[in-house]
Amino acid sequence: MTAPAPPESKAEVEQAALEASFAKAVSAMEEGNLAEAKTRFEQLASDYPGKAGPMANLGIIAFQEEDTETAKSWFERTLTVNPEHVQALNHLGVIARNAGEFDEAEGYYRAALSADPNYAPAILNLAFLLDIYLGKPAEAVDLYERYQSAASEPHPRLEDWIFDAKNRI
Repeated sequence: MTAPAPPESKAEVEQAALEASFAKAVSAMEEGNLAEAKTRFEQLASDYPGKAGPMANLGIIAFQEEDTETAKSWFERTLTVNPEHVQALNHLGVIARNAGEFDEAEGYYRAALSADPNYAPAILNLAFLLDIYLGKPAEAVDLYERYQSAASEPHPRLEDWIFDAKNRI
């Protein structure tokens, strides 16, 4: 006969509650119920200000809703909690690129890749930035090829982009 399991610690109970609430918020987001997801993530961000995930997801929701200023604010808050949060860094890069702040965008993409060298969205975004916006196709080709090996399902037009960039070198 085995001894009964010891009661869970308060920290374990709190962590389980956090994970369950986060999972419900993510599920709502994946189902396209952004209003419910936003409400759930806002509550999580309030209850757990030291956790980057809820803030990053609020940034993603605002970004999807084309509320750039709110998205930027949430992503910047995310970085105060986790300076290497690749999704926040990548999204801030996209926001900067869309605003014509190409040097800033490059810095965000490179910071994301410094945190995770195989983060496919940042690899591709940096390749686009260098190729299309900064006129550096040679650097872009290396990144396009790196993206090809990092992405689980590379973009179907990737071979065309590589071919085109190589022709401009």
